[in-house]
Amino acid sequence: MRTTRRRGLARVARIVRAAIVAPPLAGALVVLGLAAWAGQRRGGDDADLGDLRRADAVESFVAHRFASEITRMRIGIIATALALGLVIGLVAEGMSRVRYPARRLAQRGSARAFVENVLVCLGVHAAFVGWAMADSPQLYAARWYAKGGIARTVQVFATDVLGPHGVVVVAIAAAVLYMRPARLVAMAYRVAVAVRRPVRRLLARCARKVAPLGIVLFAGAGAFRSIDVRRAAAAAPFGVASTGAGAGAGAAGRRRPNILILAADSLRADHLDPRVAPALSRLAARGTRFDRAYVSIPRTFPSWVSILSGRHSHHHGIRSMFPTWEERAHDFDALPARLAAAGYATGVVSDYAGDIFGRIDLGFERIDTPSFDFRQLIRQRALERETPLLPLLHSHLGRRLFPVMRELNDAADPMLLADDVGKAIHAMKDRPFFLTVFFSTAHFPYAAPAPFYAKYTDPAYRGRFKYHKPVGLFEDAPPDAVDIAQIRALYDGAVSAIDAASARVLDSLEREGLADNTIVVVTADHGETLYDNGHGQGHGDHLFGDEGTHVPLVIVDPRGGAKAGVREERIARDVDLAPTLYELAGVAKPDDLDGASLAASLLGGAIDRRFAYAETELWFTEEIPGLPPEMRMPYPGIMALTELDARHNAEIVQRRDLRDVTRMARHRMVRDERWKLVYVPTRKGVKYMLFDTVADPGETKDVAAAHPEETTRLRAELWAWMLKDSRMEQKDGFLVPRPRGAGAVP
Repeated sequence: MRTTRRRGLARVARIVRAAIVAPPLAGALVVLGLAAWAGQRRGGDDADLGDLRRADAVESFVAHRFASEITRMRIGIIATALALGLVIGLVAEGMSRVRYPARRLAQRGSARAFVENVLVCLGVHAAFVGWAMADSPQLYAARWYAKGGIARTVQVFATDVLGPHGVVVVAIAAAVLYMRPARLVAMAYRVAVAVRRPVRRLLARCARKVAPLGIVLFAGAGAFRSIDVRRAAAAAPFGVASTGAGAGAGAAGRRRPNILILAADSLRADHLDPRVAPALSRLAARGTRFDRAYVSIPRTFPSWVSILSGRHSHHHGIRSMFPTWEERAHDFDALPARLAAAGYATGVVSDYAGDIFGRIDLGFERIDTPSFDFRQLIRQRALERETPLLPLLHSHLGRRLFPVMRELNDAADPMLLADDVGKAIHAMKDRPFFLTVFFSTAHFPYAAPAPFYAKYTDPAYRGRFKYHKPVGLFEDAPPDAVDIAQIRALYDGAVSAIDAASARVLDSLEREGLADNTIVVVTADHGETLYDNGHGQGHGDHLFGDEGTHVPLVIVDPRGGAKAGVREERIARDVDLAPTLYELAGVAKPDDLDGASLAASLLGGAIDRRFAYAETELWFTEEIPGLPPEMRMPYPGIMALTELDARHNAEIVQRRDLRDVTRMARHRMVRDERWKLVYVPTRKGVKYMLFDTVADPGETKDVAAAHPEETTRLRAELWAWMLKDSRMEQKDGFLVPRPRGAGAVP
């Protein structure tokens, strides 16, 4: 009995020993340890919530209000670390089995085996991280490059010397050396000998069975081909043969056109250029390009509602990036909803900047975008610190495990988004579809993946914006001339990445047989100021210069009748796109639109002259580059402007008690093809600034005094537009909120 017990205990001991020294366990411990260490670190470029959480009161609020969310994230991170570690351990075990004969492998001491397995797992994980770092360096810059010293050297070596392919080559070479080339050659030879005869027998058996079947199929194809062709010709209307690829293919004569909007956040009109966007430039040459297209609020949320509703913001009610639940909870009678009622499949696909589509009902049936609320901010910060796990998290699999990864602005890889768009097109192709694709990569921090982030930058640059240009809400030293050149080059790379992804989307249309019946629109929610003429960087803070409000607009209708290569010089506006698409789709439009159709331009005709209007949005900080303090009405920064709506999923919304002052403080503008007038309320009164955009395209010289007749003409036009806002009235030269109960819409 004792002998049996000893044998049992000895067997258990051997099993435990084998498990402890096994590479999978070593891999799990390695990755779990690295993830735990990374999760405890702070710092980096998460300035917005990072500084917010340093306040004791907010830290306490987060810990108590979202304790369960924090716990769930920790459990998810632990599970992911263990799974990744096990996979890495299995790779290490395979390498060990190649390196050592079975007898030698069994003879290794426990301590030596465990240490060796840990080192091999560390090496495999380092190769994984090195490849990911070279491919998407922005995700690692705060924890590596920004730290300086050896950490910076490692990242620069991975990105500038090796690159993603170089990391793979070095990793393979290191693995071969570890496994010993002679052992690899011997094993490869044994495998080839072992499989040679079975493969021969399998091929011979297949040849005997497949050959007669092939002869029969070949003969049958010849017999039935003429019948099939005659049937197809008889069934196809207008003499067009059906391709049999579903309702969407070859069916231009039988159903309404598909509509595909390819949009990019912060895409400047002057960057729809062959230098950085060759694919989109070729597409533009096939249709109509509106060279003077403008948005009315250069911020994402209100701009998209204007684009898709055909109404200005004072009519649809979305005036900022943080609208309240009440402002969002009504029927916008928007383009997607009307198209859906007409039988269209409607969808939107986006990454982090498209989180607005999940917060408002515009009629999209399929919403493939991230979401945004305070819980998402907590999840983001938890994952951003987990650099050991980011190679897995920044992938299609990682986004399925942690959907919040799509909300990370450093992870806006347009190629991943293009893959999602291809799936959406395939799923929607059996009905006419309206699909909006919204790329975020051109929005700051301009974080394009390899090779695009380095495509236009100076390889010798070692400043703080080497890989991206994060923009926090707090003080930072202004960039110098070298920094500005780097930032502009990063932006160019982001546009090129979007262009390549757009080409992939257009290829998806071709593969599905839908290109000939799909109207394609290229546009943006707003542009981007990149230190042009001293106007700072960003969008929505002021209206000086056209870079923030001037956007590309291209419409390509391949169905016939539309002309190619048309350049429309008259003004087009964001509110004009919806009525244009209503007309092209043959769907009735609402009666209260602010915009007018541009469809005549597609046929080479003339469109009516119109004015473009715009207003600024919320100022996030109390000091705005490019906007002197004397040119604005002061109010608190974004932390004091917003609050959590505890009744509606802890969403971040604008405080109601500060809504009136922020609306009064906005700059407004009106422009025609030449002149632009800007209304600027200040503490000393209203200032009107007039710019001759033909003689002074940079808008650096106010010529209001020299051209009083133009100032008077445009001032009357601007006030007529501003007073269409039922919430506002004119008082002492200012546009001010109406008193409550005086007929204003709440």
